[in-house]
Amino acid sequence: MLLTTTIRKSTHRSAFTLLEVLVVVAILVILASVATVATTRYLDDAKKSRAHLGCKGISQAVEAYVTNPANPNSDQPGTLQDLIQPPFGGPSFLRNGLDDTRTPWNNEQYTMEQATRSDNTTYMLVWTKAPDSTEISQFGIGPNARPKY
Repeated sequence: MLLTTTIRKSTHRSAFTLLEVLVVVAILVILASVATVATTRYLDDAKKSRAHLGCKGISQAVEAYVTNPANPNSDQPGTLQDLIQPPFGGPSFLRNGLDDTRTPWNNEQYTMEQATRSDNTTYMLVWTKAPDSTEISQFGIGPNARPKY
């Protein structure tokens, strides 16, 4: 008895077709574009939050400036520079100096202006605008940026 083996040609292919490769590439491109849009939105929101914290920090520095015993008339600072180098002497009221006066966008400075409440008391409003024109202040972001006094 003689054993014989027959060799059959395999019909199983070992490579991907061009269409399969293109479908995979298309899926990867779609996933990458979705991730890019989401990441850009999160980065923009993070910069807005950072600007809000910057406004709060400057607002707290203004309060410290006004209540400082070395400030002879308890005057409000005229400029952001007064918080860095107080005219009455002493250390800066901003921990990082000039860096704390810059917004996260384009190295612009925050805007500081005196505002009046409905009871005629004044306060210092520190604000900026995001590239999408969203207002940001020590009170909040967007519609909450202006106090409801």
